[in-house]
Amino acid sequence: MNTAPVLDRNQLLEVTDGDAAFEQELLGAYRASATGTLGRLRTALAAGELTPVIREAHALKGASLNVGASALGECAGAIERAARAGDLTLARHEAREIDAHEAALWAELDRRHAPER
Repeated sequence: MNTAPVLDRNQLLEVTDGDAAFEQELLGAYRASATGTLGRLRTALAAGELTPVIREAHALKGASLNVGASALGECAGAIERAARAGDLTLARHEAREIDAHEAALWAELDRRHAPER
């Protein structure tokens, strides 16, 4: 069970040095990139292609952990480890949580950047 935070604010602050405009720009670029990576990862998992699973999970892990998307990054890391061990069944098992982590992250980012009322 992945208990990492959806968004590690301390990591994000470290990367952006508290610059709100840069944070928004960074998270927008991350979201666009991660969406594509997640799509390719899901396709590779469904096709049973270990090399692309490793590549996409590794890319998602690194990008996610860099911006503080800890839960998604840790999930991607678990998928990557399983795929590197040649265990596609375990990789697919680890990927069962990815949709929930992705949805929680996008909801958190939307909430954080919603206009004040």
